[in-house]
Amino acid sequence: MQSTSEKEKVFSKMLRAGKKNYFFDVKKASNGSNYLTIAESYLGKDGQKVINRIMIFKDHFSEFGNNLLELKQYF
Repeated sequence: MQSTSEKEKVFSKMLRAGKKNYFFDVKKASNGSNYLTIAESYLGKDGQKVINRIMIFKDHFSEFGNNLLELKQYF
């Protein structure tokens, strides 16, 4: 039997980058629309696991993606 969080996942991808892991998860909201969560995970100076998350909802995703594409020129 799947947990609620497993049922609502539409897509998931992980990126390992040095000592950090990044997680990109597309999930289905209770209203049926998809949203994106981006999380970073790493060990803090005290050895404790640190997780930071942001959520981008469907109505903001296009503008968010456009901004990322624009920023790409600086890397």
